[in-house]
Amino acid sequence: MKIAVLIARILLGLIFVVFGLNFFFHFLPITPPPMSAKAQAFSGGLYGSGYFFQYMKVIEITSGLAILFNRYTAFFLLILFPVSVNIFLYHSILMPSGVPVAAVIIVLHLFLAFSYRKYYASIFTAVPTVS
Repeated sequence: MKIAVLIARILLGLIFVVFGLNFFFHFLPITPPPMSAKAQAFSGGLYGSGYFFQYMKVIEITSGLAILFNRYTAFFLLILFPVSVNIFLYHSILMPSGVPVAAVIIVLHLFLAFSYRKYYASIFTAVPTVS
């Protein structure tokens, strides 16, 4: 199990670091497939905000590096979970050509979250008490 967690952690960390850095430095020649009108509207709104993609990519790079180096891994998995879910939903609903990669991301993320589940136990306390 430890080997599977290590492999999943490295893969997920690399995905977020590489694609996050590629947003800023364009070292991977990626030709985006044609987008539907809804996908264009969604992406246009996020790009149009002027800050969202830059902010998200910095979070992806920072979190990906932490996951790669196994530092605060459970915390950064929690931070990245909304990003992974949105990647999966975006490709499932608006741009189905990217579903295979999005499925790999969500499966790796869920596997790692399950593997680190003991660190999330206190989050799911129904009625917390102050000590």
